[in-house]
Amino acid sequence: MFKRYKEVYELILENASEQEVVTALSDVLELPIEINTGENINRSGTISLPVYNGQNAPRYIVVNGSDLNDDAAVLIESVAALLGRRTALNVGKSADADKSNQMKVSVAVSSLSMAELVAVKHLLDELNGKEGVVVASEIADKLNISRSSVASALEKLCAAQVIQKFSLGRKGTFIRVTIPQLVEEISKFAPKNI
Repeated sequence: MFKRYKEVYELILENASEQEVVTALSDVLELPIEINTGENINRSGTISLPVYNGQNAPRYIVVNGSDLNDDAAVLIESVAALLGRRTALNVGKSADADKSNQMKVSVAVSSLSMAELVAVKHLLDELNGKEGVVVASEIADKLNISRSSVASALEKLCAAQVIQKFSLGRKGTFIRVTIPQLVEEISKFAPKNI
């Protein structure tokens, strides 16, 4: 039975879902095991081990049955700990990515001149903060700023990797906002009366 325990650990390392890991664990141990939020655990005749991730309410690996040998108990405990740690690491990576994105946005916005800031604010308003086609010369004429200010702003944002832009020739430029925090950051610093 325990010759296949590595299958369970490999699933954890491969970032398989908790359900897939628990299903494999159930198969390896030949026991009825499920993952549960703890809201509807039948406490009689079950053994439940918490999966803590350090932030959210714990989930539980629930074994239907009240008799586990030591080897099975150790395997289930280690799987619960590893699943919790994996989730905590993924939450940490997500937070790091958010911080990195915010840093990119802050650096990009701080590099813009006032004319560029006004141009970007207007562009983002036209795109509703997402993506679309704009004609830079029309925006420059409408805002009474130089076309080079609009082009320079787009280049800076593209270099900072907060937008993507693709020339469509005479039809304009396709712009996609790749980091949504850009819209909020521009709103903080751009003049309100444009």
